[in-house]
Amino acid sequence: MKLIYISPSVVPSRTANSVHVVMQCEALINKGADVVLYARRAIPKNEDLPDTILSAYGVDLRKARIVSFYSRFNLATNLRIAVHALWDLMRRKWPDALISRNLYASFLIGFVMRRAVLFETHQLEIGFRKLIQRRIMSCPWVTTIVVSNKLKDYLEQHHGIKPARTLVLHDAAPDGIEPIFRSARRAKLTETLPAIEEGHWESICGYFGHLYPGRGVEVIEEMAKARPHVLFLIFGGNEDDVLIKKESNRLTNLIYIGHVPHQVAQQAMRSVDVLLMPYQENVSIGVAGHDTARWKAPMKMFEYMASGVPIISSDLPVLREILTDGVNALLVPPSNPTAWNKALDRLLTDKDFANSLSASAHHDYSSQHTWTHRARRLLDAAKEL
Repeated sequence: MKLIYISPSVVPSRTANSVHVVMQCEALINKGADVVLYARRAIPKNEDLPDTILSAYGVDLRKARIVSFYSRFNLATNLRIAVHALWDLMRRKWPDALISRNLYASFLIGFVMRRAVLFETHQLEIGFRKLIQRRIMSCPWVTTIVVSNKLKDYLEQHHGIKPARTLVLHDAAPDGIEPIFRSARRAKLTETLPAIEEGHWESICGYFGHLYPGRGVEVIEEMAKARPHVLFLIFGGNEDDVLIKKESNRLTNLIYIGHVPHQVAQQAMRSVDVLLMPYQENVSIGVAGHDTARWKAPMKMFEYMASGVPIISSDLPVLREILTDGVNALLVPPSNPTAWNKALDRLLTDKDFANSLSASAHHDYSSQHTWTHRARRLLDAAKEL
């Protein structure tokens, strides 16, 4: 199957949408699709892009044809990618299937040209973009792909109509992630991050993600104050936010690591003792006006599940589509540090229970939430267009 994927992304970059796009394209290639990816690139030479993507994400897109343009300016990126893609598409034979996470490309191809599109959206658009989103999802030849049942419901409420066709596909994690034996985790962590001394910590907790408002880092700071014999490692965040946190931090058992390559983050994730996901009821993605906590489970959650490490997570409705309290995670009130420490104490004192949680989460990941599993369902949907 010749498949076109039109992204909204700058690659490489640290944005979640760019990670999603490259991971999904690799899985589609591995399932036998002939993929053409349209994106904006962050490096001058297009021929260097596959190797740069491999280095940045650990993802091999050398079998894909990547059609991109270089720009240092963020103005109108989605629209420019859409125009760039349409210009290239009109000069070639039309593909067997077309997937688009690009709002403007989806509108031009689905609504204006009346061509079949798998239109993937992860948010509720506002203003003029809301009208465009409504037009796209109303087309009977467009399948609207959403990342949760909650988003499906919110889309219908937001627009006052149901999409003509909808497919719910949760996010995913890379295939083949295997846990590290508990006894080997501490040594593996210091091997991955030599700056971290083994010490005599009772346990090591990890958080992976941005430091934007609503990510719950303040909860982790309170946990660290109450549990001085537990080491808390916080991975991620842009340089300015990390610098501010480092300068204000006075706790010896709380370390802001900052951004690390995806492969390093994944290794560290499997090497800690407990993973924390303290999302609050309102979560910023770093874009004004966009709050995703009501309808989007973070991609990191699926990598957490794959790690074989027990998870403590905020108890939010959208996360309950994937996580079940006491089965594959511990779910606690988002903003109550006392409840978070109580959950942590339970995992530290009941190793069998902690092992049961992590084993169940890993089984759910491997059976339902890999990028290959998601690619298979995308290709099945493409065949029905």
